[in-house]
Amino acid sequence: MISGAADRVLDEAGVEIAQSPAGIVLRVRDIRFVADSDEVLPSELWRLDAIAAALKALPGRNFLVEGYSASVGNPSGELALSQRRAKRIADELAARGIEAGRFMYRGLGSAQPLAPNDTEAGRAKNRRVEITVLDY
Repeated sequence: MISGAADRVLDEAGVEIAQSPAGIVLRVRDIRFVADSDEVLPSELWRLDAIAAALKALPGRNFLVEGYSASVGNPSGELALSQRRAKRIADELAARGIEAGRFMYRGLGSAQPLAPNDTEAGRAKNRRVEITVLDY
């Protein structure tokens, strides 16, 4: 589904490719935002360019953008922030030429951690965005 060249570019951009029951998942590791904000740091924008280029190679497919946070405080605040960040990523990808109507988004807060939250390395793994290329 994702070509070898796109796969290499995504790997350089810190994006893991995995399979889920819903479709292929692009897991954007440790994407950095301004603290407590949905504003993507300028140093991260090239990663969004790479992701958009890969998604453009999948015409007619829809995408689910899910935001996750580390568990460091108020769960309702984490959920709201992850929702805003997922929306921001969808908006950023749409701004790079992918039809906005092809995106759905949701925030899941600190649910489904990939690592324990008791170290900075674990929290960094849990702060992520996942983009599922939907099979339907």
